[in-house]
Amino acid sequence: MITIVIKGNKAHSSPDFLLKDLPGSGGRMDVMCRCLTSSLLLSHDIRTDVEVILCLEGPPTPPRTIRVKGDKVRYLSPDERSTAILLQKALRAYEPGREVESTPGIYVSDASFKDIVGENMERLVVLDENGDDMPSCTLPSDPCFVLGDHIGFEPEEEKLLHDAPLRVSVSPRVLHASHCIVLLLNRIDRDVNGQSFL
Repeated sequence: MITIVIKGNKAHSSPDFLLKDLPGSGGRMDVMCRCLTSSLLLSHDIRTDVEVILCLEGPPTPPRTIRVKGDKVRYLSPDERSTAILLQKALRAYEPGREVESTPGIYVSDASFKDIVGENMERLVVLDENGDDMPSCTLPSDPCFVLGDHIGFEPEEEKLLHDAPLRVSVSPRVLHASHCIVLLLNRIDRDVNGQSFL
């Protein structure tokens, strides 16, 4: 299973954001939606070997974590609005101290970004513009990729991520988080099919 963890520094931790204003009222919830669909959706298909973990660290009651399993999720569409509705449903289903399934394959809990990183440290791959060039890296068989939103990571989190086994860069340029996800999954697709990445 491939895990993709995205930290949303200002992404709302309650369902009160407006669907017509995901960047503003949602604290860049549009970024979370794009990362989710980039991670799981193919043309007329879904990646069943990927799970996505969205760490929502914004107001009013962080942390909230939404986990989406590609082999179980239903009703996921490419458009941001319908994806945001699924995230709102998850946040409405939240119960303190436990992970709750809101709709098929979508779960919500109060796990923090630090909790998620700590649980996956041995297989962690941090996406970093200053990391090693991805085509030359040997990835774990079940990688847990970690990337930030447009803000990145706080100094305390960078200290925690410093112990990650691998830091990789997917491009010599700074890209959107959702674009990075597409590139890293393309690398894995090509490796699985015995093709050269270059």
